[in-house]
Amino acid sequence: MAVIGTFGSFTAARLGIYGAQASLNVTGNNIANINTNGYTRQRADLVSLHSAGSARIASGFNLDIGYGVLVDQVSQLRDPYLDILYRDEQASVGFYEARMKGLQQLSNILDEVGRGNQDFGVIEAQFNDFLSQLQGYNNRVSDDVFDTTVRGSAESLVDLFNTYAKTLVRVKDNQMADLQGDVKKVNTILTQIRDLNAQIRQAGLHHEQALELRDKRNVLIDKLSSYMKIEVQYSMEPVDEFTSVEKLSITLAGSGTPPTYLINGIYGTQLSMPEMAAARNPDYDPENPKGMQYISRESDTGSTPPKIVLTDNEREAMQDANGALMLNNLATREQLEGVGNVDPDSVYDPAFEGGMKYLDANGDPTDDPDQAAMVDNAKAGSDSNRLWMQLAPLVDERGRYIRDEYGKEITETVDLGDNDLYGSLQAKRELLTEEGEFASKDDIKFDPNANIKRGIPYYQRALDALARKFADSFNKANTVEGTDGNGDPILEKVFLGYETKISAKGNEVYDLYDDPNDPDHPICSLTERPPTDADVKAVYDALMASGLSADEAQEYLVRTDLRDLPPELQSAVKKVQETHLTERGHGKEKYGGGILFSTSGDSNDYENITAANISIAKDWAVGSTRLLPSKNYNPFENTTADDNIYHMIGMMGEQMEYKADDISDLVPDADEGNRTYFKGTFQQRLADINNILATDQQTTTTQYTSFELTSLSLDNQRQSVSGVDLNEEATSMMMFQKSYAAACQLMTTLDSMLDKLINGTI
Repeated sequence: MAVIGTFGSFTAARLGIYGAQASLNVTGNNIANINTNGYTRQRADLVSLHSAGSARIASGFNLDIGYGVLVDQVSQLRDPYLDILYRDEQASVGFYEARMKGLQQLSNILDEVGRGNQDFGVIEAQFNDFLSQLQGYNNRVSDDVFDTTVRGSAESLVDLFNTYAKTLVRVKDNQMADLQGDVKKVNTILTQIRDLNAQIRQAGLHHEQALELRDKRNVLIDKLSSYMKIEVQYSMEPVDEFTSVEKLSITLAGSGTPPTYLINGIYGTQLSMPEMAAARNPDYDPENPKGMQYISRESDTGSTPPKIVLTDNEREAMQDANGALMLNNLATREQLEGVGNVDPDSVYDPAFEGGMKYLDANGDPTDDPDQAAMVDNAKAGSDSNRLWMQLAPLVDERGRYIRDEYGKEITETVDLGDNDLYGSLQAKRELLTEEGEFASKDDIKFDPNANIKRGIPYYQRALDALARKFADSFNKANTVEGTDGNGDPILEKVFLGYETKISAKGNEVYDLYDDPNDPDHPICSLTERPPTDADVKAVYDALMASGLSADEAQEYLVRTDLRDLPPELQSAVKKVQETHLTERGHGKEKYGGGILFSTSGDSNDYENITAANISIAKDWAVGSTRLLPSKNYNPFENTTADDNIYHMIGMMGEQMEYKADDISDLVPDADEGNRTYFKGTFQQRLADINNILATDQQTTTTQYTSFELTSLSLDNQRQSVSGVDLNEEATSMMMFQKSYAAACQLMTTLDSMLDKLINGTI
């Protein structure tokens, strides 16, 4: 005799019908959602219904065959391990995709191959044109037309520098807006995941699976994984003594112990990148015991030897018997019995700069955020943005803070370091901040690889350095510099079409063969009155009378502009120039050397030239300054000397050294400093910038392709498990249909048997 009763067989058949019907419903739901984004294939989990008890008086011949089938739950078919691998790969895909797109924008500006004449770059072609015009000016130094032609070519060149610099600024602004938009997207995702966690938790309290909500959450987690590298953990959270619900937590990958939480159950954080931020101390080391003020509650003072854990957070500090926080200092030996000697390197040192998080207005370390100096962080138009990010305290949907295991609210803001993120956020941040060879010592302290990472600022500084090297070289070639006997710089002033060497004091013209400290030897004093024709003639006559030849005299009298002379001397000297040179038939505009490139078209200021502001100097533009054919030119003789033009032509092929100190006004604290990071011609430096960009772009593209293929392969593997396959569902549908039909047939058969038993038995 079977355990199941006669009418119990009807129950087994009925449950079989229910089980088959439920499985068919799940199969139909799978087929209906075959194109739904993020949908995970579902399965009805069937379990055998079996009585756990036994009859009080049982026969050994009874067969224990069960009571049918039950639908235990509907579950999702997912492989957590594949999810982990896929999301890790997505962080790399996001990083290299964002970087590749940023470099592509740069290459649209700087990659010039094929965009100039005869397959040369645009600036490259203009360099060649400038050289060609210089060569044309050679042997034609008295022809105004050729000087104008050289100036026109130079003007086109500086316009290109200006255009490229402005375009780089525009690309940087676009990247900044893009990064700020991504921060907002991340915050929206974090809020949605937190709210879904709350809904799923509520459903779990009512023993519901909330599978569709889980699908939506998984889609959001996948999106989040491309912005930053994350770790996802599932655990059970006790609600009361008898009930637990699932809790999902998301942390920043590699953030240490304890990890940095983005999501912790129903609590979530928000990412911020404020315009101004507290200046961080580059020497701060959160792992150095000297910066940790307290003994953590995680310490075990009763073990042998005692386990001492240090912390700089008083919320985590252990308390002594009197309730006082236990400090990490020499008193520890008295506070903790059996601890023994304290390692001096573990004793808190309030003067230890590496234990202080911030810098004050004087650049001194401080642990007080209220005393910290505020610096540009994400300010519009600033070249010194740090783009440091922060995580707000974890809060639930009602704004309540999460509490620690001791019941205290956790209200600390978490500062993220330069390398705490990995994904598209980090890639865009590096594109906006990294300066390569121009990185400062502090940059390298924050990120040891800062001097080999190159973002938009690197290319801006590289163009600035090239533009300045070009401008300074030609300005110097068109003027003369030196020092007087006191070591003071000798200013180069124009007297009679010559650049007369005057001491930095600006009051005397020295005969450098005599002692400039001896007041009896000045050739001509300029302190009492402005120079006259007689003064200028006296200078020239004195030099000649000293036994110098005319050529030797020119070493003291060479052409340049008057910009540094006092106004009263400028007007007097100009008058002497015009009078004396006109008498000899030489126009001063043909032979007066001076500054060629300046910071604006309405001045002759040559200090702090950049790619954005390099211009044709005002005097060259209006003809007051001309290319200097020879620094030994004598206006008293009708000569066509042009050795200085040869020198300028030679500069176009000269191997020049490039150092970060060349643009120290832009990068005053560059770690490379006075070290040469490149040596070559102007055009070779331009080509090197392009090569660096092309190499970086190629490497990034290769990496992106590799990670993208791996990610696609992993996603295909995920889909093979969790995706809906029409063939499999059709097979399941036929199987459950037959099961349904068989259960119905069983019901019919049982009915026939009972009918025969009841009505057909006499």
